[in-house]
Amino acid sequence: MTTGPQSAVGSAEPAGAGASAAGTLSPGTGPVSPAVKATPLELPVGVTAGAAFRLSLDNCLTHLAANEPLFARGRHADNLHQTRVSWRRARATFSLFRPVWEHDPHAHEIKARMREIVLPLGPARDVDVLLARARAEDWPAGVQRTLRGRRRRTYAVAVPLLRSPQWLEMKADLRAWLDSEHWLDGRADLRDAPVRAVTDAALEKRYQRIAAVGGELLTLGSHELHLARIEGKKFRYGCEFFASAYAGAPGSPPAAYAGAMSAVQDAFGAANDHAAAAHVLGAHGIDPGLLGAVHGRDECVSTWTQLMALDPFWR
Repeated sequence: MTTGPQSAVGSAEPAGAGASAAGTLSPGTGPVSPAVKATPLELPVGVTAGAAFRLSLDNCLTHLAANEPLFARGRHADNLHQTRVSWRRARATFSLFRPVWEHDPHAHEIKARMREIVLPLGPARDVDVLLARARAEDWPAGVQRTLRGRRRRTYAVAVPLLRSPQWLEMKADLRAWLDSEHWLDGRADLRDAPVRAVTDAALEKRYQRIAAVGGELLTLGSHELHLARIEGKKFRYGCEFFASAYAGAPGSPPAAYAGAMSAVQDAFGAANDHAAAAHVLGAHGIDPGLLGAVHGRDECVSTWTQLMALDPFWR
């Protein structure tokens, strides 16, 4: 079972008030963030793969339900971030449990729609992170004014999306599919198998994709690094979703892997964030030199090395 969402709040702050320079939540010296983070998922002992899939998705939808109305009402950057994270976790859950649903055409349709519908939220998040950095580093007033204008325009798309019939239909269709009477009957053998019949292979697949880039980290293109980071997110979410299923398993604990993978994601993401920020600034005629030097790859190598030093718990 899963407990209710964890909130860092007492009350909502003005939009964006709690965003830090890195776009993270609740900076120690700033106002309390209204963001509601995901809660740990506790899978029952002996849980089946199908039940774990459903519980993982329910955990993501609970996370979404806690942040979506707060964002629509208060337009706070941190609630937008957690809304996107909750949906990304749900999409990662589909990827991790793909063998259970891959023969279901309706599931393929839902997964494709889940990706497409949230694309307009990305530009809003990008400018939130950049504007928070501009404030923290005291960029010129004209630059900050330009970024605030871009934020208004991207939010003019993001907020209505989460109130649109298409969004409500997406959530309703996902819920109806999860609750359907013959859910995943096409792979009942795997649906009703012990959870590790799916999760061992799911974790190994993502781990191997991350391991494969190690020798090329200093030269890997930014797009390829971004793809590796996506696989890393799926791996980290899997470590978090499935942690209770591996309680007492030999090897490094899931929490250690999740923490190490988070550090890798941060290092991999810095290069991508620099490119995204430079694009936004360039589009408005602002000198990307404000961003400073391009992120080096040494931290990518060091965090990846620390991850690889751990002992897999799923083998």
